[in-house]
Amino acid sequence: PDLFYHRFINLLEPTNNKDEELRKKIEDAERKFYTSLDRMVGKIIDAIDEEKTIIIITSDHGAVPSENVNHPEYKHFNANDILKKKGLLYTEIDEETGMEKIIWEKTKAVCVLSCYVFINLKGKYPHGIVEESEYEKVQNEIIKALYDYTDPLTGKKPIAFALKKQDARIIGLYGDKIGDVVYGVNPEVSGEHGRQLTTGEYGVGSMKGVFIVKGPGIKRGVVLERTVWLTDIVPTICFALDLPVPKDCEGAIIYQIFEDPDFKRKEFEKMKKNYERIKKAIETEKFLTHSY
Repeated sequence: PDLFYHRFINLLEPTNNKDEELRKKIEDAERKFYTSLDRMVGKIIDAIDEEKTIIIITSDHGAVPSENVNHPEYKHFNANDILKKKGLLYTEIDEETGMEKIIWEKTKAVCVLSCYVFINLKGKYPHGIVEESEYEKVQNEIIKALYDYTDPLTGKKPIAFALKKQDARIIGLYGDKIGDVVYGVNPEVSGEHGRQLTTGEYGVGSMKGVFIVKGPGIKRGVVLERTVWLTDIVPTICFALDLPVPKDCEGAIIYQIFEDPDFKRKEFEKMKKNYERIKKAIETEKFLTHSY
């Protein structure tokens, strides 16, 4: 599905693809690959004991088409273009390779890894030029540049949010691996799914991932109202399999999928009662067989 939608989702979107015949061909191909996936899942189900096995189908993201992708003036959204215009990023063409390269001695910030903008901090990077005392000032300059940008083709603001690194914990991002500025774009804006809103929907697409679960003790035909995060999957599997939840897990157990969310506690209470009964029986036997 990932490769298919990267290649064809814009052709499935009626506002981008006016060729109805071509669109129907793509829709037919879409149905065929889902039929193929269904067949694969069917083979797995045939090979297991359904009364003892929980099956989970999940994904880390969805896909949405891009707005105006077929317009002759369409341009793929690139945050680095914004940084260049604001004098925060400088590049030149390498004479040997013909490729663009960064002039680090003049660059204050660069966007890498999808939704992260890193500041070229002195003492942190080999060619850092931004003083520690200027760090927040440059953060503010980057955020203002992103928010000020208007797409010349659509007249829209592509940036949904831009946050300082120290404020990004509110969206679950923190630590020394994230950018100094974190941003997200609206769902219709072109680009990698990593920088689009995870709740975004546009045209025929949605960025939401899928979570389907079936098995013993699992509710049937229920659509969950709570948000399921990727970090919830592992602790839920561990809970179902009587395995300890890894100490670094940040997610929560999805109790809402179980017919009886308290079944583990009830099992424990039952074991506790059995233990007490056995303990009492052993003590009684010792009293009867070892008394003089």
